[in-house]
Amino acid sequence: MDNQMDSLFPQVDRDRTVENCKHFLGSLFPRMLRASGLTSANYDAMIARLKSPAMDGMPKSPTKLNNADATIVRRVYAQQIVKRTVEAIDRCDNVSKELLSMRYLDNYTDTMCYMTIGYSRSHYFDHIKPSALLQFADTYLLDDLHIYKSDLNQTQSGL
Repeated sequence: MDNQMDSLFPQVDRDRTVENCKHFLGSLFPRMLRASGLTSANYDAMIARLKSPAMDGMPKSPTKLNNADATIVRRVYAQQIVKRTVEAIDRCDNVSKELLSMRYLDNYTDTMCYMTIGYSRSHYFDHIKPSALLQFADTYLLDDLHIYKSDLNQTQSGL
């Protein structure tokens, strides 16, 4: 039974998973937020301004990608990352949800977070924040943010 569970749910490297989530929420998520930061009205207007490739009726081999399509795909993917991140934060327990929302959605500093929530600095950094980041890794479903331990004490990223 243990071998089956280990193959389905390999052992997580907690410290590296926490660092991976910090990187995702601190670096990648803000970039995706900026990339997807249009309102629906602005988004519709942007799509209307994008030009389709010009067709002159002559057969040609495709020499370049349609930049309009690539822009739309990047924006939609960024919007999915933002949506799934907010959903994952919402699925965490109340303390983790509050901390992650303040820190990564409302742009509080870590100091502001632990002072607002009422934990000591050491308890916040040693227990509360790592636990919240591990919960986030468990609830974020677009990609696997876990870093796994392998049988040979080497680590590997999920998916």
